[in-house]
Amino acid sequence: MQFIEFKKEHFIHDEEQNCYYLEISKDEVGFDGIRIQQKKDGHLSDDIDYDVIDHPTRIRVVVKTPEDIRVNF
Repeated sequence: MQFIEFKKEHFIHDEEQNCYYLEISKDEVGFDGIRIQQKKDGHLSDDIDYDVIDHPTRIRVVVKTPEDIRVNF
C-alpha cells in the first residue's frame, strides 16, 4: 500500500459550503478506493470525519476542519 501525506495547510476553504477540501489527481492515487487517516502527534487515527467525492479524473476530500492526513491507496 502506498500513501501521500497532506498538511492542514493544503486544504482550501469553501466559504459557501462552510467546509475545507483538497483535490488529488487519480493519476497519483489510482482508480480504486482510498483510505483517509488523521495524522496527529506522529500517530495515525481513523477517527476523522470526511467525505470523498469521486470525479472522473480526480477525487475531492472534504472535511469540516482541516487536519494533517494520510491518504492510503
